[in-house]
Amino acid sequence: MQEYFSSLQKAVDQCYEVAKRARMKGFDPELDVEIPQASDLAARVEKLLFDWDVEGVADRIRELARDHDREETSLIIAKEYAKMPAKTVEFAIERAIRVGLAVLTEGILVAPLEGIAEVSINKNSDGSDYLTVFFAGPIRSAGGTGQAMSVLIADVVRRELGIGRYRPTNGEVQRLKEEIPLYKSCQHLQYTPSNEEIDIITKNIPICVDGEGTEDEEIQGFRDQPRIATNRVRGGACLVIAEGMCLKAPKIQKHVKRLAIDGWEFIDEFVNLRKKGQETNGSGISPSVKFLKDIIAGRPVLSYPSRVGGFRLRYGRTRATGLAALAMNPATMIMLDEFVAIGTQIKIERPGKAGAITPCSAIDGPIVLLDNGDVVYVPTVPEARALMGRVKEIIDVGEILIPFGEFVENNHLLMPSGYTIEWHEKEVLEKCGKLPDAWDDLSLDDALSMCRKYRVPLHPKYNLFWFDLPPKDVILLRDHLMQNSEFADGALFVKDGERVKILLESLGVLHRVVPGGYRIEESTGSLMLGLGLEDKGGRPTGNGVQVPSSEKTMEIVSALAGVEIRPKAVTRIGARVARPEKARERRMKPPPHCLFPVGIAGGQQRIINDAAQAGELRVELGERICATCGAKGFMSKCRCGSHTTSMGESSLQPVPLADMLQRAFDSVQMKRPVDVKGVQGMISKCKTPECLEKGVLRAKHDLFVFKDGTIRVDATDVPITHFRLSEIGLSVEAAHMLGYLKDIDGKEIRCLDQLVEIKVQDVIIPNSCVDYLMATVRFIDDLLDRFYGIEPFYRIFRKQDMIGHLVVGLAPHTSGGVLSRIIGFTDAHVGYAHPFFHAAKRRNCDGDEDSIIMLMDCLLNFSRAFLPERRGGLMDAPLVLTTKLDPNEIDKEAHNLDVSSVYPLEFYRATQRYAHPKEVESIMDLVGGRIGTVLQYEGLGFTHDVDDISEGPVTSAYTSLETMDEKLDAQMALGVRIRAVDVNDVAHRVITRHLLPDIQGSLKRFTGQTLRCPKCHAKYRRIPLKGACYCGHKLTLTVYEAGVSKYLEKAKSMGATFNIPPYTLQRITLLENAINSLFQSDKVKNAKLDEFL
Repeated sequence: MQEYFSSLQKAVDQCYEVAKRARMKGFDPELDVEIPQASDLAARVEKLLFDWDVEGVADRIRELARDHDREETSLIIAKEYAKMPAKTVEFAIERAIRVGLAVLTEGILVAPLEGIAEVSINKNSDGSDYLTVFFAGPIRSAGGTGQAMSVLIADVVRRELGIGRYRPTNGEVQRLKEEIPLYKSCQHLQYTPSNEEIDIITKNIPICVDGEGTEDEEIQGFRDQPRIATNRVRGGACLVIAEGMCLKAPKIQKHVKRLAIDGWEFIDEFVNLRKKGQETNGSGISPSVKFLKDIIAGRPVLSYPSRVGGFRLRYGRTRATGLAALAMNPATMIMLDEFVAIGTQIKIERPGKAGAITPCSAIDGPIVLLDNGDVVYVPTVPEARALMGRVKEIIDVGEILIPFGEFVENNHLLMPSGYTIEWHEKEVLEKCGKLPDAWDDLSLDDALSMCRKYRVPLHPKYNLFWFDLPPKDVILLRDHLMQNSEFADGALFVKDGERVKILLESLGVLHRVVPGGYRIEESTGSLMLGLGLEDKGGRPTGNGVQVPSSEKTMEIVSALAGVEIRPKAVTRIGARVARPEKARERRMKPPPHCLFPVGIAGGQQRIINDAAQAGELRVELGERICATCGAKGFMSKCRCGSHTTSMGESSLQPVPLADMLQRAFDSVQMKRPVDVKGVQGMISKCKTPECLEKGVLRAKHDLFVFKDGTIRVDATDVPITHFRLSEIGLSVEAAHMLGYLKDIDGKEIRCLDQLVEIKVQDVIIPNSCVDYLMATVRFIDDLLDRFYGIEPFYRIFRKQDMIGHLVVGLAPHTSGGVLSRIIGFTDAHVGYAHPFFHAAKRRNCDGDEDSIIMLMDCLLNFSRAFLPERRGGLMDAPLVLTTKLDPNEIDKEAHNLDVSSVYPLEFYRATQRYAHPKEVESIMDLVGGRIGTVLQYEGLGFTHDVDDISEGPVTSAYTSLETMDEKLDAQMALGVRIRAVDVNDVAHRVITRHLLPDIQGSLKRFTGQTLRCPKCHAKYRRIPLKGACYCGHKLTLTVYEAGVSKYLEKAKSMGATFNIPPYTLQRITLLENAINSLFQSDKVKNAKLDEFL
């Protein structure tokens, strides 16, 4: 592994060397590359906070990390920096809190830079001092734990400096009780505490949690508090109190007790309050409807909470799951009308909130009812595609594979497992000591012999959904078969009767409809066995066992069979489609080629060519000065050839755009001009524009620039720990070149179907992004050759040439990129990479997407001078580059990744008693137990293999369907077909949660809209008296009638089709009347007398 890291570092250094040579030409805002390298957390912290006088902090962090965990290290380093020399006490406190928070967030998040706005020392009513920390919106990126720990760090710092404790007034406490729910109505809030919870926290918290006004809404009660500067909602303060102190109180309690910090006893009271009502009675866990709360139109519900026919829980991990990613059979994806594709995010009932879906053909697919009444099992993609259009109902959607680590991460009790082949294997091994030949594919007779000989449960191959039927239905079906069925032609013929069909379907008995009844072939033995029947004279007859008088179905069927039959399905998981998968280029709106301002002269598309022809152009640009000749201007390079430096100010300056654009075309040797799109204005602090030559070359290659000067593609994050060369388009020779020499069995790689463990900083990019990335590297080569006068770097001619080149992975809520290497391609619209790589970006794989940037593009074109000045402007920017991935310094969620090759028998037995995951953690192989050992990077296992990581749909139907009407129709049609879905409730939720709020919001926006001039882009809150813009052009609306009423007809048709409550139907009618009143004339028409007769 060390050789691998050395090769990456060597390649990085080569890129930096070329980029530095180019930067020294002076065309960019700075003469050097603006992305420093960092090999570990300590280096990232120091380089992230270089403006805060923290030189040498990296060495101290490394020293502390040898003996302390991350939380302790953050508190110790904060205390030390609080006492270091500083220009003011406030600066010392602010620096200390930022350093401590940066350690907690691995030096990769923007929260330490922009999540804390400022600190101040104020006075309590008794004259004592207290500390106020002003939090800003970007504190959200730190997560609940980071937010809560920032308060603890601030408390430790204020104690160190002898500052008193905060004593809130009643008005300050009551304000937060209104403010937090109000913030939730404006922005997403993960947890909304009760008034009692807010009371406990705010009355006892040792520092004042304040913040900037982030929302337009203002609080109505307890306004104008003397010690609070604004009446606007303070997003940062609300986040820290609600998602931090309230939601993460148990974690704070743990740290406070472990570190013996006094003054936090109120946390015990708070935690005890939250525990009330959370205990279970030991008989199970109630269904949870939380995942259904925010149903979106066009994104179907796949299974209602814990409902029969829904997803059956199966424990295990494939090589493409974990870190929140889940798996289902690709045939299930097809049967769900391809709404679920590889990478599609689904919201789930438990154990977590959401997960990206990957394929696994080793688990059960769906059981469906066809249009002719036949019930068939659909295990493969070809079979699923062949039956598309013939499915009347999905009786059972199949299994969903969830790793044990997800229950650990979410602190969720283990749910009972159905009896699977993996569990059966452990039962047989325990009784036999070794597995008999062909144990996993026995005939029914052989399976029964093994049951009786070794006293093990019945092989799961011959199991049915007995657990789903009450005893009375089992007895009813048994009696019917004894009286109304017979054997013929090797199959069981069952005559039709009361509820017989529905009972057979509920059991998962595969059968065909024939005249007068049903023909059962594959499921005959399983059905006869569970009902205690035998073939005597061609008719099912009782086997002599008396039907026990039990209230438990499994006890009845086991007694009748004479062997133990375990439930095939116990736990069902509710799910719905959330965000579709994504793999495409990143574009701003409108998308520019160059970060060069043209004001309104470029039109709506900001076309620089048009602006150049419009005559004199004056835009606000930064002032720069040449150190050589003293000339002032706005470009990074002076006419004398020297580099300029920013003066820190901006002004309205004339721009000779026509001459500059022509010189740019000439400079890059482009004879035929192309339309180059710029921006309306610069939003950075120093307002330094980008060189036009870069925009010209991007336009040539049809590429678009992001706010920081880079070109990006976005892809949904999906983990992978092992791959086959054939899956990713990698040749044996190329694999050897990349350092992949042996497969997981230690054999030399010689063929394409060998299984190989992926290295931690390698990525597999989606084919849908390859062309854009190839255009990017051609642009970079042109840039180096034609603009910087340096030899091309990439020289790429075909897709395979991309293999081995370096990219940067970056999550939008972070400010640090992670180095990676391209090793292959996938048809799926996702970015496959090692779980550690995603965790290094502070991401899991629950369906979110991150960006991929070519490393050389980052080094050449990124500049802090382009980043927005507003709060949060430093987010989603590669301010620092992590070159070496350390598993101990990544997001701790990855430490709960289970990497067992098999789950032990004790685990399956623990699931039956709803054990806490901590009870069995010691017998499971988690990444956390490998940290610091030779196995922390390699030797990861998985329980279920995958035939192909690209098997199944690669594009969700939500993406492929064009109109919302089509998506809604498809959503409801699928809901009608899934037995585990209450389609009437879905329709009601879609109407009340999406359609009606959209109509109401559009009505409000229409009546309060601004008017816009399409020529000069002026906006008016009221129509000018002349009825036109001051420039003379006609004004246009910004909200139109079609936008207001677009969902009205669909809401009405759904209300008529499905069983919707009368109250909701009345709401639809009222909104229709409001729309008609707004857009149709209310004038009284002249009526004739006979119209009233």
